[in-house]
Amino acid sequence: MRWKKIGGRALQWLFTNYLKWIERTVTICWDEDNRYGDSQIFGFWHEDSFFMNIVLENLAHKTTPVDVIVTADTRGDYIENMVRRCGGNALRVPDGFQAFTALKKIVQDSYEKTHSIAVALDGPLGPRHIPKKLAFYLSEHAGEDFAGISLSYSSCLRLRHRWDKYVIPLPYSVVTVSVKNYGVVSKNHVPKLPTKAAGLAEMETEAAI
Repeated sequence: MRWKKIGGRALQWLFTNYLKWIERTVTICWDEDNRYGDSQIFGFWHEDSFFMNIVLENLAHKTTPVDVIVTADTRGDYIENMVRRCGGNALRVPDGFQAFTALKKIVQDSYEKTHSIAVALDGPLGPRHIPKKLAFYLSEHAGEDFAGISLSYSSCLRLRHRWDKYVIPLPYSVVTVSVKNYGVVSKNHVPKLPTKAAGLAEMETEAAI
């Protein structure tokens, strides 16, 4: 158990410091079709979780503070650490049927405070690029616009052994961030969402590991 904790801390240190390096060296190209100012529900693909920390930090300066829904198990510990490092707040939600109580409280809180919420559409465990109902449930019940976020990378590492093909952008690369507002979306009428931002999608250079 002691070595597991040490390993976990070392991994958090590595992720956090690499994120700082990426933040200093990566150029972001914004492609935005969104109305900022009010609280919103932001949805993104799980594979983009690493760079989304920087994206959400930028969005928080344009709209309200952003709370990120994160799994309650140990996988969420690393994510929560990076979310906090970027000035966000993690909402820990358990998987399965236990999630209902937590989600009910999140919806109730959305009436009482002006915060946006971000969620990985195909998280926590896929299938890849198949959106689950959570983001649209929150949009419908809170009466808030849903904004879909898709990313493309000029150069990156892609972990192809993972179900989501997790992306780690490389330093001094370019990341295109597309933000599109779909209005209030019902969980029964999910729009077709792009898996990549336009622009760099066809020029992406990957190194698979």
